[in-house]
Amino acid sequence: MGDAQGDGVHRLTSGTNHMRTIMSATVLSMLIASPAEAIRPDECEQQRALFPKEWNDVSKEKPLFFCWSHYSGAFKVTLGTADDNGRRLMSLVPLERNEAKAKQDTSKDVFRIWLDKEQIHRLQEGKYFATVVRQKESCWIRGALSGPDDGKEDSVFFLDGANPKSDSPDTGSFYNKAPRFSVFQGDSYTCEAIK
Repeated sequence: MGDAQGDGVHRLTSGTNHMRTIMSATVLSMLIASPAEAIRPDECEQQRALFPKEWNDVSKEKPLFFCWSHYSGAFKVTLGTADDNGRRLMSLVPLERNEAKAKQDTSKDVFRIWLDKEQIHRLQEGKYFATVVRQKESCWIRGALSGPDDGKEDSVFFLDGANPKSDSPDTGSFYNKAPRFSVFQGDSYTCEAIK
């Protein structure tokens, strides 16, 4: 009978230790997992405040590239002045026509994003630069890159300013075996530096 009680105590102790191990692992997992941060009630307003009050005013920005598409019009890529940390505002400014000297199409909003020093350098080189650009009413929460409540999402802008020669005299470089072009909102663009 002593052996039976000893086995029962051993089993109880083993079960308790096993349960402690499971509980400790659970608590540790909960501590390691990053909790979702609370969203401020005015989150969207706080994000919007990081950008110019007059969203479409790019009059003080420096034009860097002129980009045009066969189907989707044209825009200029511009850079604003640096803030205290060296970040600069990049804007994609829609144009009235597919001409480098065309005026801003004020019927459309610009797309914007802040760039850090490394991004600015890559953009100015015009080689394989990519970022997401925001719409005027964008509100990014927990990784969702959403625009205003119109069902549109913010867009990726990819710039490759290499502009290689065409493989064939009958077609443009878009049809090259190894094509290189810029992309915005699902359309290809040709982008050239503005001198």
